[in-house]
Amino acid sequence: MTRGSERWGGAVVASIAVAMLLAGCAAAAPYSPMQKDTSMNVEESHQDVLDVFAAVRSVVGEDGWGDDDPAWLLCGSDGEDAAQYTYASTRRLPLAGTPDEVAERVVTALAGIGYDGAVVEHDEELTPRRTVISYPQGYLRGTAPDGFAIFFQAFDSYADVSIDGHCVPGKAPKFGEPLNPRPTDLP
Repeated sequence: MTRGSERWGGAVVASIAVAMLLAGCAAAAPYSPMQKDTSMNVEESHQDVLDVFAAVRSVVGEDGWGDDDPAWLLCGSDGEDAAQYTYASTRRLPLAGTPDEVAERVVTALAGIGYDGAVVEHDEELTPRRTVISYPQGYLRGTAPDGFAIFFQAFDSYADVSIDGHCVPGKAPKFGEPLNPRPTDLP
């Protein structure tokens, strides 16, 4: 390859990058750090996530949940302490109804604890087709400004939920504390 062709190749790559920006990438929102929800403290945010999971479990089924994945994350900005509790769980048992019926019950249960506006949607790209709920922004549209989100999906004999709690001021509990127990501390 000659030096002139290298320059030509670089110009083509640069032109493609500019064209992509002008075609829609430039309209993307700029990065903004996660905002903290100052209406809750660490304990309240933790309990809120547990309440969401309890609401989902109450209509999907109380038994058969596993692969639990609780975690505390650091979040926020401005150098201040902030924490976010997340929880995910999967249920691999027959559903009490079609995936759409179960998801509609989840929407009702979420509204019952103050999370109105969740919508049942469908992901046709995956096999099997998934009935999904993503609150508050809708499926694959992001989280609330404080990072809060509820993700639910269902198909035959399967349901899972993942909850990203509100980012709140305060330190994440240390491993082994009551809000962050070691697996060996659990009953």
